[in-house]
Amino acid sequence: MPAASWAARSGDPVLFVNKDSVPKPTIEALKRDKGANVYALGPPSAISDKALTNAGSATSNVVRIGDTDPVANAIAFARYSNGSFGWNITDPGHGLVIASDKDPMDAAAAAPLSASGTWGPLLITDDAAQVPESLRGFLLDIKPGYVDDPTRAVYNHVWIIGDQDAIDVNQQATIDDEAELARIGPPPGGAGQGKSNSGGGKP
Repeated sequence: MPAASWAARSGDPVLFVNKDSVPKPTIEALKRDKGANVYALGPPSAISDKALTNAGSATSNVVRIGDTDPVANAIAFARYSNGSFGWNITDPGHGLVIASDKDPMDAAAAAPLSASGTWGPLLITDDAAQVPESLRGFLLDIKPGYVDDPTRAVYNHVWIIGDQDAIDVNQQATIDDEAELARIGPPPGGAGQGKSNSGGGKP
């Protein structure tokens, strides 16, 4: 699913493999551009080391980007960068698209959101009722903040894909809270800015 958003953003082609092998058309496509970097998006449970070895017969530049489950896998791809490849989302000020892993075709429908405007990676939730812990941690890592002036801050913009059966309003509210701008400095009139002692006597 996350490959769809990157293809829309970058124009990079998406090639398909089986878990333990690489189909002949994919091998032929890899051979046509042997110098290209190739990224396998998914953990060994989705794309095995055997499949990567098979792909290596056609190209020498195969890099795996993946984690243990769909939620963590999408986050790993959102953080990844190598030169001009990858989202490199490690700070606030970005667009984000969140969809349910129960509806994989939503990735294709939502792909245009990653191609223009406040474009951003596709992130995955595997629970309609609550934000998965790994996704919540990522959102908190890139939560926008300000010290003095919120009008000078950067913001995250999140699109929720699907109806309430896919991502219900409680999860949407949590995501909204974690994407909301927060003060990270002392409030006006805080410590060190109290009333002065102008009477000349002892404090």
